[in-house]
Amino acid sequence: MAGEGFQIKGISEVSQALKRLALHFPYSAAKALNEIAEVTMTDAKERTPVEFGRLKASGNVSTHATPTRLAAQLTFGTEYAVYVHEIPARHAVGEVKFLENAVNKAAATFAQDVADGIAGNI
Repeated sequence: MAGEGFQIKGISEVSQALKRLALHFPYSAAKALNEIAEVTMTDAKERTPVEFGRLKASGNVSTHATPTRLAAQLTFGTEYAVYVHEIPARHAVGEVKFLENAVNKAAATFAQDVADGIAGNI
């Protein structure tokens, strides 16, 4: 008789923990993603070529993650950002592919960083 007399000890605590996790997970995941996006943008700005500073100053997290939309968007808002990013050139300060390089660096530990962020926020 499968299931007869079988009872998991602590099922109430497990059930409560799962309900708490389900309730807080989307908020914790959004918070973790936003923290990673901000750190990544800071790194991208540190890599950005600087002549007058306008390009670097235009970098921001333009779309933040929410509990119902777990995505963030990082942008540089000058009309010439794509050219500085894509066209190889020698820069006294900064590097070509400044945003891509920052995103690739973040990608290396992204899954663990999200998991750590969620664990720290639940």
